[in-house]
Amino acid sequence: MKGLGSMNEEMSVNSRRRRGSDIGRTISAPVLILALLLLFSVLCQVFLDRTPAGSGERAGDFPSAASLARFLGGIRQYFAYTFFIKTDKLYHLYGANPELIPYFIIITYLDPHYVDAYYLACGLIYDAGRRQEALDLNLRGIKANPQSADLYFSLGIWYLDEGRFREAGEAFETALRLTPNITSRHTTVRGLVAAYRRLGDLEKGRRHLLDMIVRQYVMLIEEELLPEERRSLVRRINGYSDEVFPEGREGY
Repeated sequence: MKGLGSMNEEMSVNSRRRRGSDIGRTISAPVLILALLLLFSVLCQVFLDRTPAGSGERAGDFPSAASLARFLGGIRQYFAYTFFIKTDKLYHLYGANPELIPYFIIITYLDPHYVDAYYLACGLIYDAGRRQEALDLNLRGIKANPQSADLYFSLGIWYLDEGRFREAGEAFETALRLTPNITSRHTTVRGLVAAYRRLGDLEKGRRHLLDMIVRQYVMLIEEELLPEERRSLVRRINGYSDEVFPEGREGY
C-alpha cells in the first residue's frame, strides 16, 4: 500500500499533467491556424513584395504587393493581439507553465512589436533553465523595440541574476530613461541599486534613491490620492530614506 506522502505526490504530478494537457487542448488548434497564417504572410512578403517601402500606387491600378503585405501585417497584428489575450489568460490561470513558451514566441513573430509577449516569454524561458535562449530572445525584442523600458528592465534582471553587475546597471539605467508599460520606476531603481551595491558603488545607488524620494514627495503633494495610496507612498518614502540615511533621518 502506498504511503500518504507518495499518494499525495502522485496526485500532484497527475494534476500537473492534467493542467498541461488542458493547455494543449485549449490552444493547440489556434496555434496551428496562426502558424499557417504566419507562413502564408511571410511567403507573400518574400515572393510578392518587390516594391520599395513607401512607393506610390497609381489610381485604378490593381493593389500592389506592397499593399498586400501591409494588409497581411494588419492581420498578423490582429491575430497577435487576440492570441495574446487567450495565452495571457492561460498564464494567469495555470501559472508560469513552460508549455506556454512557444505560444508567446509565436506572438513575437506575428507582431515583433508585442513587448508583453517577449517579456513573459523571457521570464518563462529563464525559469526553465534555458538562460542563453532567454537572453537571445530578450535581445531580439530590444532590437525590434529599442524604446522599450520593460525589455531593458528584463535584460537588467538577466544580467543581475547572472552576476554581470556592470551590464545590469547599464540596462537598468537605460530602462529609467525610457517609459515603462509593465514594470514600475520603483522596481527598476531597486534593481539598479542592487547592481551598484554589488559593484561597491554605493554613492550611485544613493543618488538614485534620493531622486526617488524627491519624485515621491512631489507625487504626494501634487496628485489626488486615496488615503491608502497616500499611506503606501509614505511607507515607500520612509523605506528609501532609511536606506539613504541608515544612521537616522533626524539630522537631515
